[in-house]
Amino acid sequence: MTDEMPQPGVTGETTFTVAKSHTTHVFGDQEHPPGRPAADDASPEERVHVMGTPHLLARVEFVGRESVRGMIPPETGVVGERAEVTHRRAAPVGSTVRVETELIEVDGRSLVFEGNFIDVETNTLIGTAIAVLRIVDRYQFRETLSD
Repeated sequence: MTDEMPQPGVTGETTFTVAKSHTTHVFGDQEHPPGRPAADDASPEERVHVMGTPHLLARVEFVGRESVRGMIPPETGVVGERAEVTHRRAAPVGSTVRVETELIEVDGRSLVFEGNFIDVETNTLIGTAIAVLRIVDRYQFRETLSD
């Protein structure tokens, strides 16, 4: 791997509207993946759809990865290494959300991104995430999948 590496300060941004496919059900049974609520007295009528952690994290990873496009060494790619997500408020179906990322640290092959999720209508923070993405040799990575 060469010395070609992105530097802290690289930013990315996208806006999207929360769709039902981006949500997790809270307070009621869930079908995909199947699951039951934590409270055994919750009724199906209480089910609420809000943006789920998996979608929030995926958006940070995608925007972070896109923000360093063309800045990583040839023949490499970026994969998720670890993450931390904090929800501040719920984002229901139909909410318009802005995702902002910033590369805050480069540690060897690890790129640390900070992400913020903002409700566009109210300019309110919905959540934050730290996503660590790792630069890998694409050929070697693919080889590990064929074992």
